[in-house]
Amino acid sequence: MIATQKGAVTSVTVDEGLVKLFITSDVHFDSAFCNRKVFFQDMEEALKQKSKVCIFGDFFDAMNGRFDPRRDMSMLRPEYRRADYYDFVVNDAYEKLKKYKNNILIITPGNHELAVLKNANTYLSDRLSKMLGCLHGGYGGWLKVMIKVNSEIRGSVNIKYFHGSGGEAPVTRGAIQTNRQAVYLPDADIVVNGHSHNAYWIPIQRERITQNGIHYFDTQHHVRTPGYMQAYGDGTTGWEVTRGGVPKPLGGCFVTIKRLSGDAKQCPIEVQPVTHSADPISAVDDLFQGTVYPQE
Repeated sequence: MIATQKGAVTSVTVDEGLVKLFITSDVHFDSAFCNRKVFFQDMEEALKQKSKVCIFGDFFDAMNGRFDPRRDMSMLRPEYRRADYYDFVVNDAYEKLKKYKNNILIITPGNHELAVLKNANTYLSDRLSKMLGCLHGGYGGWLKVMIKVNSEIRGSVNIKYFHGSGGEAPVTRGAIQTNRQAVYLPDADIVVNGHSHNAYWIPIQRERITQNGIHYFDTQHHVRTPGYMQAYGDGTTGWEVTRGGVPKPLGGCFVTIKRLSGDAKQCPIEVQPVTHSADPISAVDDLFQGTVYPQE
């Protein structure tokens, strides 16, 4: 695999007939509400399927730094409640992810990492990606996957990723955004969003015409990945509950990209959403220690 980065575009060239990706976001790794059991279950499946892993924002929760107004130690896993919190969580994340380092393709920042960069002048996602030897992208950007067969490019797929913005959209779950993004992202074959912890896959059929006047149809795939944060807990208390939030699914999606064949105009793309139900975990078991999800 050959990877280059120029501006917003990360280009990856592979010498195989197909490419498998596991796409996710919003792991919130250091939160007591991160379901690590399910996260590592999906990482093991990615390893088994020889998939390249893309983590598009908020791998870290990182809400408990000294200058963060959201700071709440009861929401932080106990092993991270220490003076060198940021350093320790990056090092610990590396130790737990190094098994998958050859499979992790790219890690990008979300709003949580950018908040830490703004308030504490350290870039957690960039530090982790350097330790793992993987690529680091922007809050939004492009991933261009090119498939080479016998030294010749036999197809490519453009993936537009954007961590996400705004609220959770409790009625539409953000699905309206697919229509907006389809208008201003005409060159994207796949559009990936995270942030709201909702999940969907919406394939939009498009009517196209080539420069040579050949009429055809293709599909633009819109994916939103939920991640692994169980902020709703068991529904009894906490910020997510008191603001009227709802329980969210967990997971990501597998994407298989195959090379062009015959007179096809688009590489065959298969999207397989992976969703898991959250567990009802209590936030009030121990008033002083907070929730510790039994993950390991």
